[in-house]
Amino acid sequence: MKNNIITIMKKECSRLFKDKRLLFMAVIMPGLLIYLTYTLMGNFMGNMLNTDKDYIYQIYVVNKAESFSVLTSEMPVKLIEISDAEIESVKQKISDKETDLLVKFPVDFDKSVEAYDVRTSAGPAPNIQIWSNMARTESSAADSMIKWVLSEYERGMSKKFDINAVSEATVDESYNMATEADMYASFIVYMLPMLLILYSFIGCQSIAPESIAGEKERGTLGTMLVTPAKRSDMAFAKILSVTIFGLLSALGSFIGLIASLPKIMQFDGDVSLNDFYSIKDYLLIFLITVSTVLIFVSLLSVLSAYAKSIKEATSYTMPLMLICLVCGMSSMLTGGAPGEVYYYLIPVFNSAQCLTAIFKFEASALNIAVTTGVNVLVALICVFVLTRMFNSEKIVFDK
Repeated sequence: MKNNIITIMKKECSRLFKDKRLLFMAVIMPGLLIYLTYTLMGNFMGNMLNTDKDYIYQIYVVNKAESFSVLTSEMPVKLIEISDAEIESVKQKISDKETDLLVKFPVDFDKSVEAYDVRTSAGPAPNIQIWSNMARTESSAADSMIKWVLSEYERGMSKKFDINAVSEATVDESYNMATEADMYASFIVYMLPMLLILYSFIGCQSIAPESIAGEKERGTLGTMLVTPAKRSDMAFAKILSVTIFGLLSALGSFIGLIASLPKIMQFDGDVSLNDFYSIKDYLLIFLITVSTVLIFVSLLSVLSAYAKSIKEATSYTMPLMLICLVCGMSSMLTGGAPGEVYYYLIPVFNSAQCLTAIFKFEASALNIAVTTGVNVLVALICVFVLTRMFNSEKIVFDK
């Protein structure tokens, strides 16, 4: 039995690995596309949200207040005083994305603010008008910066109490109790579990239909089944050989994803995932990925054996792909992995929850063991079903 399985596996692996087009499309291209896509997204988001560190914001000011000059004296801004008659032309320049901001103060702003008392004044408080163009990165950044400065100035004038005020005694105090690793992990769990599940499935989907439905379509499967080898050996060997190829595809996708994360997450300096995750964590991720790929290959092999052609087999996989996508997105919907063991009895869903728990540093040995056991059991059931299908002449020779 062992020799038969190894012989068939060698044949299948040789056929798959010698197909350079399939090797590139299934193993190399997914990881490469992930890396390029997310690296470009990270660069685009960085360029869209951040301005050049040497950029000087152009701010046109009407009725400039002395306090405003003091507040912005240390900021990278150029204040340009204009009259009321020039307001419309500056507005047009902002609309045309030619300048950044227009700020209009009331006449004698500083005196009005000093005289205003919210408890006794009958009229409205002095009002500052700010015009910006939120479609322009520099204008949006200038708008946020100036509004924040003015808000802090207002709070400093009329505050009755402080929140997390900084003093000599509290200068080193951090009120956010989440660690840097927790902050990054909270972002990672919204991406990695779903993408790992999805790309693992896509890698298997590109191989499994061709392995069985392709041989049925070419008429070579029937020839294989008349050999002395047991049908169960053939089913087991085909699933194992495709699993090896599927794991390589998942590994390529994982490497591409990990390599692109620093770009899309805008890691600072020398920060990397290795600062947060250990070899043990990566091994647990690999274990869950292996068991998940086993399920995908097994289910897809059964569907492939039932189909008459590669095209038909591929069409059968679409509902399964949607289910896998929903399971992968479950961590996004629930906000984390549940602790109850019974959740980990659901194939694929359990894998997504385990990956979420690992990335959030909350991995449970029991839940990982249950997930791996359930996934392997489902794969073995599929091997049994595939063996029974190979024993059916109607299924094998139905083209």
